[in-house]
Amino acid sequence: MSGIALRDITGADRGFNVGADVLTHTADGVPLATVYAEIMASLEEWNRDRGLISRLFTFDTTDPFAQLAKDPKPGEDFEEESEFGQPKAARIEADWLRMGYPLNWYDSATRFTRRFLRDVTADQLAAIHADRLEADTRLTFRKTLSALTDKTVAGSRKTNKEGYEVFDLWDGSAGETPKSWGGKTFTGTHNHYLVSGAAAVDSADLEQLILTIQEHGYGLPESNERIVLMMRKESAIPDAIRGFRRGVANNNGAVAKYDFIASDATPAYLTAESIIGSVPPGTWNGLPIFGSYGDAYLFESYWIPEGYVIALATSGAGSARNPLAFRQHANKSLHGLLLTSDDTAANYPLQNKFYTRGFGVGVRNRSAAAVMQIKASGSYDNPTWP
Repeated sequence: MSGIALRDITGADRGFNVGADVLTHTADGVPLATVYAEIMASLEEWNRDRGLISRLFTFDTTDPFAQLAKDPKPGEDFEEESEFGQPKAARIEADWLRMGYPLNWYDSATRFTRRFLRDVTADQLAAIHADRLEADTRLTFRKTLSALTDKTVAGSRKTNKEGYEVFDLWDGSAGETPKSWGGKTFTGTHNHYLVSGAAAVDSADLEQLILTIQEHGYGLPESNERIVLMMRKESAIPDAIRGFRRGVANNNGAVAKYDFIASDATPAYLTAESIIGSVPPGTWNGLPIFGSYGDAYLFESYWIPEGYVIALATSGAGSARNPLAFRQHANKSLHGLLLTSDDTAANYPLQNKFYTRGFGVGVRNRSAAAVMQIKASGSYDNPTWP
């Protein structure tokens, strides 16, 4: 083979990974290891937050179910004491209910070629990461709220993977009766999925939602609990509520028992009236508030479906009295939004990554929330979440 010109043989041709093959920086000179470290740090912070709605109205659990005592029948009354003999022995008959919590896994992938990583900037990688965080927010928000708003009567409810029935709020199913509270008893037709009976919201609708929760002992100011009414932003519902005045008729002839009070984040305005009591805060537990009506704070968001008002009572983030349980895996290393990979190549920590979250949301306190659909007639329809 003498006299034949051979091309230059590179390290890759010999089976070696030479220095030129190792990608270490983005196009704008930021080390990929630094970008990766920043992404992991932001995930840690993200998991502490977990979204305002999900955090404020849930509590954490790793259990597949909660075992709850049903309302027992009252025992014997006290007897008038007698000099002779002994009183009857009192006993109650306890019955138990197991309420299941789901647990499902969700994931999303990012896949970058080495050529893409050579040309990309650190800001572009950060934007892609931020987009995945936003998708995680949508997922947890949608699953949290749909656990409340989806009416699933007995016989049509799902079961979790351990075989326990996953419940909704009180839905009027036969044989399911809320526990009595404060001397008030309830029937098996008790329902927390309401229909307004008119095409426009009125003050009586809000008062009914508040009462539906407070008559069970939830959302009472003396218990340091708060009811939040959630509705779609820039829709007819919050626009009407802003006009409610005590003693004045509003939509459908309803006469308001309370005034709408704008929060302290409202733009300044002039009024001849004075406020008795405190002005609601513009932000409460991180949640933006636009005002109050009676004992309820008001929250509006474009994520809330049109035509619904959702009422929730909360004792604060993580309280066991909150309406929902947020279930995660028993292994704590699998909690939160994770970034994992099947690619073990240390030189390319971002090349083939999977965002993974395992969680499920189930109703724990069926009396601590209520939902009303604003429509003229018909039965309650489960909303469609974005």
